[in-house]
This record gives sequence, structure tokens and C-alpha cells, in this order.
Amino acid sequence: MKIFNIIFQVIIFGALTGSVVSICSVGFVLGVDNISNFRLINSPCLFELSGFCFSATPLIFLSLAAIAIIFVKRLLNISRYHGPADVILSAHSPTSELDLKTGFLSTFSAFISASGGASVGQYGPLVHLGGTIGNLINSKIGGLLSKDIFIGCGVAAAISAGFNSPIGGIIFAHEAILRHFSFRAIAPIALSSVVSSTLTTYFFPSGILFQNTDSNISILPSVSLSLLLGPVCAILAIVFMTSLLRLQKNIIKISSNEIIRIFYAVILCGVLGGFIPEILGLGGETISGILNNQYSFNFLMLVLLLKLLVTVVCLSMGFFGGVFSPALVLGASMGGIFTYIGNTIGVGMLGSSLILAGMAALSASVIGAPIATIVIIFELTHSYDLAFVSIICVAGSCLISSFYFGHSFFDKQLLTRNFKISRGRTEILLSEISVENLLDRNKYLVASDNIGRLELLDLFEKTGFTEAYFVDEKGKLKGKTKVNSILTNNTQNLIQDSNPLYIEESSNISDAIVKISNFVGESVPVVDGDRILKGVVTESDLFIEYLKVQDKISEIEKD
Repeated sequence: MKIFNIIFQVIIFGALTGSVVSICSVGFVLGVDNISNFRLINSPCLFELSGFCFSATPLIFLSLAAIAIIFVKRLLNISRYHGPADVILSAHSPTSELDLKTGFLSTFSAFISASGGASVGQYGPLVHLGGTIGNLINSKIGGLLSKDIFIGCGVAAAISAGFNSPIGGIIFAHEAILRHFSFRAIAPIALSSVVSSTLTTYFFPSGILFQNTDSNISILPSVSLSLLLGPVCAILAIVFMTSLLRLQKNIIKISSNEIIRIFYAVILCGVLGGFIPEILGLGGETISGILNNQYSFNFLMLVLLLKLLVTVVCLSMGFFGGVFSPALVLGASMGGIFTYIGNTIGVGMLGSSLILAGMAALSASVIGAPIATIVIIFELTHSYDLAFVSIICVAGSCLISSFYFGHSFFDKQLLTRNFKISRGRTEILLSEISVENLLDRNKYLVASDNIGRLELLDLFEKTGFTEAYFVDEKGKLKGKTKVNSILTNNTQNLIQDSNPLYIEESSNISDAIVKISNFVGESVPVVDGDRILKGVVTESDLFIEYLKVQDKISEIEKD
């Protein structure tokens, strides 16, 4: 009966998650698309400067979006927006939940930002929305499927809907979010992704993403240039991610007032976007223009530089959204530049290969999902040749970016919050267990710092301990000694080690294991902030907790 219960839950909950996320994703994309089209259509030219026509529409829409974002954030008291990094953490940590209120308000802020023309992405917010919906269904229903599987279902459905790529959604959920494959997870995630793609195709028969690609290419020159394009995309991805993190970290130096900061972004992006609207918004029209060879070499260079600038400014100074869509535009621009160079030096039959390869390579380096991005390219283009060229480019880009920057932008975000997600579930779970929880396991010998030698030896004999801790009248740790030191040394100074290795009470198991990696002895003292002795832990205590976590992870990842 249990197997039928599992099958029933997989079908019902997988399909339910996929359906809900698909509808929400379609609503998000359709809403942004309609508002963006209205903004682009109603952009009259006020004057020309150096051949560029200026429109005040971007400035107006960005100002309205900024006002709405500040109003919502202040009214509903949001301390920070949540994104894919929070989804990854929640999937790995049983204690880290996705807050429903913050999740939906973050998605709403991303919707307002993208609709207003801010240079942000939609796929990050959709991934977080999918994860939040999956987490919500899990909290209401529960059952045999774990929280991380529900989150994986939501994420897969979001990517499947966003790209109309069901296989890519399945792989992305496992590769970027869960970081493992298991038989229990694959069925509901696959079902959720397929249901989401089916519903999305029903609402958008022609697809909600560009599919106008030229697959008539010559493999050898395309692959040759992609070998050079990969490292260039890696450098661009590193510059993009590093600039974004550094500006976010030092944003207070620009202004301590978030209202002033966001309107700085409005002015900069509104003025630049007034002249070059291709650098604003999600960038779908810009990518289509690059694929259709509508832009000159100089204009592509301009789009590349300004898109990088306005994206870093928007995402650091008050607007909210993802990094995936801007990465696609940057990658497409770089691929377009390489295509122009190739055509100039006489290399023909490149088609859309380098543009798609650049998109895949740069976005894969940013989100840390190389296999998923390659599969998405294949599902979008239905071309083995284009996917093959992308493989070479993605491999080179991810190899370099992971070496110099890290696994992904999201991992780096978690690292700044002291979550070492790149070390796997073990690090996360061990970091959530406090050393304080182990203090009632062991007895230990405590002596006054003015105790006599014979009295101390008598205590050793009666208790059987080989180590003693000295404390003053307030319980503050003064030092430590071993029985063999007292027996072989007749000095009146009984404290052998006045500065022993100790662990702070607030430490977690992961930190404690690192700290005692070279320790040899009976036990390690645990103290509070005032160095008051609270208890002791042994190496055995820490390794038992480690083995418990490993068993738990094995059950999750190998089932």
C-alpha cells in the first residue's frame, strides 16, 4: 500500500505544483510583456542627439516603478528581498523556510521593476516564486515527499514555463537547487515540469521566448570561435557578478537613504534608456534584434557596456529582479560581436551559433547550471549543432569563472551570509546544530584556581578524570592541566595551560570540528562570551553528530 500512496502523492502533488506555478509564471510574463509593449509604443521622440532620439517615457515609467516599490516596501515592512539564493538554502536546510509574505512581495517588486523598464531579470523571481509555492504546498499538505522535493517541483515548473523547456527545468532543479539526483525526487519534479510546459504551451502556442534562430551553420568555424568566446564570457561574467556584489556591499557610501538611492538609479537609467531603450527591461526584444542582425558592431559594443552598467545600478540601488535575463543580453551582445568579427575576417556560416553560445556560457557562469543551460538551448532551437557549439563555450566559461569567482552568483550571495553552500548539505546541516546542545552529555572535573596539589591529586583519584579545568570564584576559565603533569612536576603552579583551546557556546558543530582538527586530549572546554565555563565536549561528541548528518544526507540523496 505504501508504494501506491507514494505514486498517488507524486502524481497529485507534482501536477498541482506544476499547474499553480505555470499559471503564476504565465501571468507574470504576460503582465510584464503587455506593460513593456505599452511603454515602448508610447515613447515619442523629444529631441535628437548624435543620431540618438531621446524619449522621456523610460524616465517616467522608472519613476512610477520606484515610487510603487518604496511604498510597498515601507508599508509592508520588508527588510530585504528574497531570490534564488534563499530557495537553494531552504532546499538544503530543514530550518530555513521560505517566508510566504516576503516571497510574494519580492515577486511583486520584481514585476513592478521589470514592467517599469528597470534592467532586471524575470527568471530569478520566477524561480523564487516557484520555490515558494512548492514550499507552501508542502507546509499545507506534507506527506511522504520532503520539502526539498516540493521546492524542486516549483523551480522546475518555473523554468519550464519561462523557457518552454521541460527537460531543462528538470535538470535545473537538480543541478542548481537540489544539487543531487534521486529516484524519489525525479518523478514529481519531472511531472511538475511537464505539466507546467503543457499549460504554458496552451496559453502561448508560439512560445513565450524568442525562437527565431538560424541553425544553418558550419561546425568547424563556429566551434573554433566558441573556444575563444568561452573565456571572454567568463571574464565578462566575473566582472558583472563582482561589480554587483561590491556595489551592493558599499551602497551605503553613495547614500544611506534608500529613496535617494533608487532615484539616482531612476535618473541614470532613465536618461541612458531614453536614448538607447535596448538596454532597459528584460531584454527580449534586444536579443531578438541581435539574432536578426539588426544592430551594428558599434551599437552592440554600446549595448554591452551600458547594459552592464544599468543592470548593476538597478539591482544595487533599489530595484529588484533576477540576474539571468541581463546575463542573456550580455552574452548575446558578446556573441553578436564575435559573429561580426568572424564575418569580417571571412568566416562564414556562423548563423546564430555564437550568439546562443554566448548567452548559454555567460548565464551558466552566473547561475551555476551549465548542463541545464545547454539543454535549454537545445529545446529552444531544436538544433543539435547549435547545442553542440554551446557546449564548448559553456565548458570554457564555467571552468574559468568557477576558478576565479566561484560556483555561481547565488553561492557567493550565501557565502556573504556565512552559508558555505558549495561544501554541500553537510556544511549547512552541521552549521545549524549548536555546540550548546551537546553540553549535557559529559561530566568533567572543575577545580578552584587556588586548590592545593595534594587536594587536586585526590580529586583526580576519586573521579577518574585525567584533565582538570581551573575556574575563579565567578566560574571564569583560568586554565587546564593533566594528571601526569601534576605527578611529574612538584611546582606550586598547577595550571599547565593558562590559555587552552576552547569553543564558544554560540559556535556550531561545523566550526567546532574545524577548530579541534588538531586537538589531542580528553575534552575541550566550552565557554560563553565572558569566558565562563559552561561545559565540555569531546571529539566523539562532534563526530557522532557528523555521522548523524551524513546518514540523513545519504537517505535524502540516495533514496
